[in-house]
Amino acid sequence: MAGGDAGRRALAGSGRWACRAVWTALWGGILLAGLWPFLGMPPTPRAQAIDQVVHVEAGGQAPASLPIATVERGGTSHFRVLLEVNRTERPLYLFVPLLSQHATIHMEGRLIADSDNRTVMEGLASGTSLLAVLPEDLLGAGPRAIDIHLQATGLQRAYLSRLYVGTAEELAPYYRLSVLVLEHLRAITVGAQLLMAVLALVIWLYRPREPLFRWLVALLALSLVTSILQVSGLATSVNGMGALAPMLGSSACLILVIVSLLLGGASPPRWLKLSVVGVPAFSLLVAAGPLPLAQVAMLVNIPMNVAAMMASTAIICREALSGVSRDACLLVVPAGLLGLACVHDVLMFFGVLDRPLFLSMYYRSIFTIGIAMVLMRRLGDSLMQLDQSNDRLRRALADREAELERMHEEDRRKAAEQALHEERQRLVMDLHDGLSGHLASIIAQSEEAGVAGIESTAREALDDLRLVIHSLDIGDGELRVALSSLRERLERQLHRIGVELEWSTARLPEVGGVTPTHALNVLRIVQEAVTNAIRHGGARHIRVAGSRSPEGCACLCVENDGVPFSCSELAGNGLANMQRRVAQLGGEIHIEAMPTGTRVLLLLPLTLSPADDAAVDMRNEVGANHALGLHLLRNAS
Repeated sequence: MAGGDAGRRALAGSGRWACRAVWTALWGGILLAGLWPFLGMPPTPRAQAIDQVVHVEAGGQAPASLPIATVERGGTSHFRVLLEVNRTERPLYLFVPLLSQHATIHMEGRLIADSDNRTVMEGLASGTSLLAVLPEDLLGAGPRAIDIHLQATGLQRAYLSRLYVGTAEELAPYYRLSVLVLEHLRAITVGAQLLMAVLALVIWLYRPREPLFRWLVALLALSLVTSILQVSGLATSVNGMGALAPMLGSSACLILVIVSLLLGGASPPRWLKLSVVGVPAFSLLVAAGPLPLAQVAMLVNIPMNVAAMMASTAIICREALSGVSRDACLLVVPAGLLGLACVHDVLMFFGVLDRPLFLSMYYRSIFTIGIAMVLMRRLGDSLMQLDQSNDRLRRALADREAELERMHEEDRRKAAEQALHEERQRLVMDLHDGLSGHLASIIAQSEEAGVAGIESTAREALDDLRLVIHSLDIGDGELRVALSSLRERLERQLHRIGVELEWSTARLPEVGGVTPTHALNVLRIVQEAVTNAIRHGGARHIRVAGSRSPEGCACLCVENDGVPFSCSELAGNGLANMQRRVAQLGGEIHIEAMPTGTRVLLLLPLTLSPADDAAVDMRNEVGANHALGLHLLRNAS
């Protein structure tokens, strides 16, 4: 058993280490993927690269290097490229890996690409790639002018990456990768947030008393609305709905602080809960005055968002490092990456970083993965606790059933014993009031009449009847009591005829499972051994001793100093009855002839088996006494 427990503990320990290794590898991969925009550059095509352009302005032209982020917000920038490319057998393409926000591309005055013709969503988080085929009739000897017009929104500067010219085989893989990251991943992010919001809502509906789920629903809902504003055309102007995204972000960031506290088991303060609504309401109230909505967002909401994001990240890291919350361990990497993306977006918004895209919406998907893991972990823990509770209940039910079965068997045994006891009492009373009284009358009458034979037989019958009556009161563990009662009767009888009795049963071990039938059988065997010693051996000294045999059995030894006799000589003088009784007891009997007498050894097991024919034996005993009574009547007649 100890080895099995050690094996299970070792298996559980290896399982925990394997689980930790999987989590470490998973979050390590997510961390590297999340840090990729900060640590490295995207792969570049092996094609002709263009990184020098001419910035065409109203006052003239100026050289510029790509990539470039225009300084003007809400304006348009014009860039020109002089491309000298000869005709080839395969079509040539112009590849723009990344541009933001709106762009049109002309070649020798002919429109060859327009980002408005794409199905990509545009807004604060807009960013797209273009792959335009170069018209063959415009390719030839001499440089060809390619004009690129960039239009920026009011809250974000326009961005133009390097340009590449090549064939479809050279540019198509990189174009597909850009479409995946800039378009499909963005839609997946919004869809994931919608899915998680619905999932959290369903869980909260089933667990309305759990405050964590209620705040998670609010957090995911606000994050979803903010993402939709960032990727849609609703937030493209300064005085429009563009400033609503940072205001809603203030509520979301404050809720994130509340969620971080709840993960650690702390209760959020009341003022923090009220600020979820109070901060956006204050911003709108200030914006109703002379201060523009965009300036309110820049002065109030964006700093508030950064502070709340940093605070929530610090709380989650502290809870994870202190081991207060396992949920916090799952959110350390997502919260850290989301906070890093928030700082990046703020620095980019104020012109400190020349980056093309806001990263917050992309990193919300990683945070959504963390929330999903928290929910799944709690669900798994709940199911595990449910399984453990079911196991405990099943074990408790099995133990209770076993206890009830034991109690039922005990009640049945007690009821049977009570019924047997009542039957014994009835039988004792009947024997005492009936046959015992008649025998006493016979003895008294025979003494007066001087009929010695009848008197002797009646006394034997009365002693035998008393022996039967006394055995009916013997219970488990009372074999010594029964033997003591037999000793008293034998001492009186042997004393009258001048036979010395030596009795010692103190060393007799305890015998269990004793019933009245067992006790009567033992008493009959000892009585028969004593009777045979007197009648057939003429013994003048009889010794009865109890002890434990070398085999561990209970041993009763009856020795006499009479004429020795063997089993063959004893045949017909009670040996058959003695053997029958010994067989019922499950023991053994040995009769040995000694030089100066005979020894009878009775070996009994320490626990006697139930006697199946107890009722038959009792009926036989009563029948024997009944026959003896008839014999006395015939003699009296």
